[in-house]
Amino acid sequence: MKKNEKHLSLRIDENLLRQFDYVAKYDDRSMNWMLLKLIRECVSQFEESHGKIVLPDEH
Repeated sequence: MKKNEKHLSLRIDENLLRQFDYVAKYDDRSMNWMLLKLIRECVSQFEESHGKIVLPDEH
């Protein structure tokens, strides 16, 4: 894991997790890669509708 990457814990129904794994494997991807792709798409769609997200600087 890169220094600036964070860990995310997720509670998920076992059946939904297995289905998500199936979808990721169908696309020849890991679940982690697929989840990151979906999160990026979500943020992109939000920004298209509401404008760029500006985060306060954290030190």
